[in-house]
Amino acid sequence: MEKKFICVLMLLSAKLSAQQIDTAARDTSKAKKLKEVIVTATRSAKDLMTVPMPVSTISNKEIKNRGLVRLDEVLNEQTGLSVLPDAHGQGIQIQGFSPDYTMIMLDGLPIIGRTTGILDLTRITTNGIDRIEVVKGPVSSLYGSEAMAGVVNLISATPPLGFSTSVAARYGTNKNADLSLNAAYATPRLSISGFVNRNSSDGYSLVPSSGSPTVSPFHGYTVNGRVTYKLTPNTDLRLLIRNYTNTTNNNYSVDSGQVAGKGTESNFSISPSITHRFSEKFTGELRLYRSTYETTSLLNYTATNAVYDQTYFNQAFNRAEVQSDYQVYAKLRVTSGAGGQYETVDATRYDTKQSFTSGYVYAQGDWTLIKKLNIIAGGRFDAHSVYRSQFSPKLAVSYQLSDKFVILGSTGKGYKAPDFRQLYLNFTNAVVGYSVFGYEEAAAQTAKLQQQGQIQTILIDPSKLQPLNAESSTGYNLGYRYRPVKSLMWTVNFFRNNIRDLIDAEPIAIKTNGQSVYSYFNIHSVYTQGAETDLSYNFLKHWTVAGGYQYLQAYDNSVLDQIKAGQVYGTDPKTRETVKVTKSMYGGLLNRSKNMANARINYQDDKTGIIASVRAIYRGRYGFSDLDGNGIVNRDDEYVKGYVLFNASVSKLFYHNQLRFQLTGENLGDYKQPLTISNLPGRLLYAGFTYNFNKQ
Repeated sequence: MEKKFICVLMLLSAKLSAQQIDTAARDTSKAKKLKEVIVTATRSAKDLMTVPMPVSTISNKEIKNRGLVRLDEVLNEQTGLSVLPDAHGQGIQIQGFSPDYTMIMLDGLPIIGRTTGILDLTRITTNGIDRIEVVKGPVSSLYGSEAMAGVVNLISATPPLGFSTSVAARYGTNKNADLSLNAAYATPRLSISGFVNRNSSDGYSLVPSSGSPTVSPFHGYTVNGRVTYKLTPNTDLRLLIRNYTNTTNNNYSVDSGQVAGKGTESNFSISPSITHRFSEKFTGELRLYRSTYETTSLLNYTATNAVYDQTYFNQAFNRAEVQSDYQVYAKLRVTSGAGGQYETVDATRYDTKQSFTSGYVYAQGDWTLIKKLNIIAGGRFDAHSVYRSQFSPKLAVSYQLSDKFVILGSTGKGYKAPDFRQLYLNFTNAVVGYSVFGYEEAAAQTAKLQQQGQIQTILIDPSKLQPLNAESSTGYNLGYRYRPVKSLMWTVNFFRNNIRDLIDAEPIAIKTNGQSVYSYFNIHSVYTQGAETDLSYNFLKHWTVAGGYQYLQAYDNSVLDQIKAGQVYGTDPKTRETVKVTKSMYGGLLNRSKNMANARINYQDDKTGIIASVRAIYRGRYGFSDLDGNGIVNRDDEYVKGYVLFNASVSKLFYHNQLRFQLTGENLGDYKQPLTISNLPGRLLYAGFTYNFNKQ
């Protein structure tokens, strides 16, 4: 079935044309030397200085100079971004939104594999990337669900003409090895490029006495291929293929003994596309996309070889989309599109294979009303087989007070659809004894527990639960970009996000064993707001200093109302007395730091080939636990203390920049918080090299 589907995709793509983003990248390759061009925020190439949304780019040169090889390493050093760990990997927090709400894309295509909502960034290599674009704030008007907080888009590099190859390796702490082999061949009509990447580690344990690793040993492979072909002067074909596999060697200590076994993870994606330029003003494109994500895990008792736990998770995502780009006249450009999606999931924790079907249309106008005023307006309509339809509008404006100073303002609505877990989950923890049911399963599964005599009290009649709505957010951003001289860039952005119908799990029944039965509800009204700034300055030819800061507030409106009414109480940790919680005591949503900052200094001498940088990343304290049982953070001992991480790298280029030797250090201060921060294993030291077989 899989092969037949792929063949259909290939046949369809042979009749239509390659992706507009790729064409834009080729057409603007010379202009990029003068102006930085981005595509993610508007789905078309646009000068970064005048894009009226908060967007930033991270270049391939910057990534290489810092010795960073995985996506989590890169994003962790960016202003306003925080990499958060959980049991299933590391995700990204933007403007106070949890990782569930940010779409991660490769060449404009969403990467799937969110078993619990989080997409693990460590599985994504930065090899073969030209740049990373980060758009902050709701982008659902263009990209739909999961773009409620923003979008991170990795854009592949276009190979130079001729044949080129390179090899890169990095090795260091915990026997972490990252190896890559790249090859490409390009002519004016045909371009073929790809790479193979292997990433492995012996893992680590922050609490060795526990008998369990914090991160288990693993080895993974990424194989990536990209083909573009100019069928006619006006027709381009493109094919993207990516395959990722990972094997983990698990060995855990549980209450009943030691268990061990392997876990596997794989993600295969294929996307043929075709672009045809009907005229100088009108371009049409068809993109097809299929992606599958599969995991398996088998754990056996080491003493008896009896099965302790066996799970699997299989997800498939299919999309067909057409997009048109029409230059109505010199000052007005209209981008529009339509598409359909079909998703399935089959997993241990779902009774049957589940599926979603959805369709969407979107349109956007990019209008330069007068020379200095740019207006972008648009919207997207999504129809879904399970939840009600969504409309996501957007309006963004930029005004150039001068060539050096641009004011930016935007507003838009984002949404996130209920996922398979929130609708169809059927899970009972065999050890602890609690149960979690998706909305669609709650009534039937609770009734089964009642028939078995396992229910003591019904708190909420599951048959009367309201259908889940998509979570929604209205975002506002206002700021400016200021470049008084070529060597100085200063950006400021103020933001506010009003979030409604936040989905959360709440108890609906108490079991006879004292544990709860949970299901999902639209209950919360929360908001996040704050400000962030970035400043970069080049001086004395070889030096660059830069820094950024974010201030964030993230609160639950219902908690604020209860505090205002004097209905929230806590316990004083010293006296054990009950106290009334005030607004100043309320710490807001968990895992959000009010203050985050970064600073760096870089040195680069092209004559000697020496490149060095030192970076500092600060994360202020954040709420972690509820020790007095009132459901919120309101005491100092419920926070994780703030900390600073120091990273550094130094490299030397040889043989006309063909060879690079590099030393990299992360968390040089060896900071650890074993009980609260699982993705900080301590000081990490690496040595690596890159060799380009072709002269640069």
